[in-house]
Amino acid sequence: MQKKVVLNILTFIILISSYGCSHSQQELNFTVLLPEKFDKANIIQEDDYNVWGTNILKGKDGKYHAIYSRWPKSRGHLGWVTHSEIAHAVSDSLTGPYVFKNLVLPARGDQYWDGHCTHNPHVLEHNGRYYLYHMGNRGSAYWNTTADTVMPKYKDEEWWINRNNQRIGLAVADDLNGEWKRFNKPLVDIDSTQKMTSTPVVSIRPDGKFLMVYKYVVNDGTAKGGNVIHVTALADNPLGPFENTGIPFIKTEASKFALDDHVEWFQDGRYYCIGKDHDGSLTSFDKGTMVLYTSDKEGMNWTLAKQALVLKAGKLFWTDGAETLCERTADMPKLYFENGIPKALIIAVLPKDSEESYSLVIPLNSTT
Repeated sequence: MQKKVVLNILTFIILISSYGCSHSQQELNFTVLLPEKFDKANIIQEDDYNVWGTNILKGKDGKYHAIYSRWPKSRGHLGWVTHSEIAHAVSDSLTGPYVFKNLVLPARGDQYWDGHCTHNPHVLEHNGRYYLYHMGNRGSAYWNTTADTVMPKYKDEEWWINRNNQRIGLAVADDLNGEWKRFNKPLVDIDSTQKMTSTPVVSIRPDGKFLMVYKYVVNDGTAKGGNVIHVTALADNPLGPFENTGIPFIKTEASKFALDDHVEWFQDGRYYCIGKDHDGSLTSFDKGTMVLYTSDKEGMNWTLAKQALVLKAGKLFWTDGAETLCERTADMPKLYFENGIPKALIIAVLPKDSEESYSLVIPLNSTT
């Protein structure tokens, strides 16, 4: 009788363990996690500035802190590469309203590699410190001689000077309300094959290494450059140095620019990436659709998730019955985490035929 009881207990433990393993390996399905309609009350915006690429973290003060890019609306959307700065706003609630508090990485002068523009922040908390990875650049100072109403355009040679001087940088703080230490050299510079480096996202692997995914533009001798390539790099420390693995990130041979705006994280035994199918070459969805990829625990072997759709391109649907037509619907995805689990998706929105953008916090539905 005693042996039978022991066997029953062992069988129960094995069954529970098997369920836990299979449950943890089940892939995410964002069509279930995302609401069908979004609340305009959850928009993060400023009267005079475009808002973009918003990170949200809960600070040591118990408040919610938004770290985001902003640039004057009077400069138009393409002013992101010439006039962007990284700002900080605070709220008592995850969904806002957020109140601007201070500039985190303002322009600091011609003598610095990031002296004219800081953009695309990605904030990582590790052991009580905050690491702000970002793009920075400097131009020729030409834009300082123009009126605030001049909108930079692709046709402007000076726009490409800023664009091609993009490099990846890092700033560090002990508190989200404190000062950020900036560095006088880029964290990831270019080599002879590259025109620029940008859009860093850093995550912590289960082996303790730090995985960076970033993009560069191939230097083909032209101002625009060639293909846009995403790569992976590893470091033992959040401060770097980050060494290129030589393993390309998500791509397709049929496209010069397949993936854009992305975020990676490790959850329940696997890696995930939400990214934008830039030109429709990665999936059968319309170009600009946000899709889900997954990988093993090293973040090196990426495949399209079984439930690949995150957010369709085309329109945003609001709880008040309104609709917003967008070229891409959403850009620069970020996630708010609690105990390692995503609790909200934050996206940047640029309505179609508009020069003005904002961020939107989308709380995720519970799966329990």
